[in-house]
Amino acid sequence: MRLLFLATLLAVNLFALERCAMLTQKVRVAHFKEFGVNFPYQYAIAQLEQESGCRASISNDGVGSQGVAQITYRWWKPVLDKQGITEIGSLQGSLRAQAVIMRHLHVIGRPLWITYQRYNGGDWVLKEIKKAGLEDWAKAKAQCTRGNSHFTLKSGKVQTRNNCDINYEYSQNIYTLGRQYGDVKDNLSFRYW
Repeated sequence: MRLLFLATLLAVNLFALERCAMLTQKVRVAHFKEFGVNFPYQYAIAQLEQESGCRASISNDGVGSQGVAQITYRWWKPVLDKQGITEIGSLQGSLRAQAVIMRHLHVIGRPLWITYQRYNGGDWVLKEIKKAGLEDWAKAKAQCTRGNSHFTLKSGKVQTRNNCDINYEYSQNIYTLGRQYGDVKDNLSFRYW
């Protein structure tokens, strides 16, 4: 039984990797338009894998997140409207919105891990960095005092996870997953850590 579970998990991950790899060119173009050609777009593909397994869907998160980037339009409406983005359900709309939102969140000179955590969990990370006194992942996480979230699994069982763990794992996952999509070129403008 355990072997069957592991084989199924591996197959699901391979399908996600294949789906995500097929989006490479479209993700690269969307992010280069917002950030320029030095942006390590592989992280953006990893973000789509983390958010949706690179499937266009409507989330069960209760807030209406949708598309491959799992964006909640009503939260991002002012930012997206300024760029003429009125829908995020299509692949094109979702990828463009992802790039625009990431550009809106990114502060030049700041590490990308902060930008990805802001995308995932809002500006709490900025408060934790301020308490830590520097933009260090481990020191910021040590300042994190967010509560827990409760998730009901398909089996009906309720899972409890710490919000600090969720948000700080997100940036680590993006970093690791990004390396699956080619030779990542971090640079002075877009360093990850």
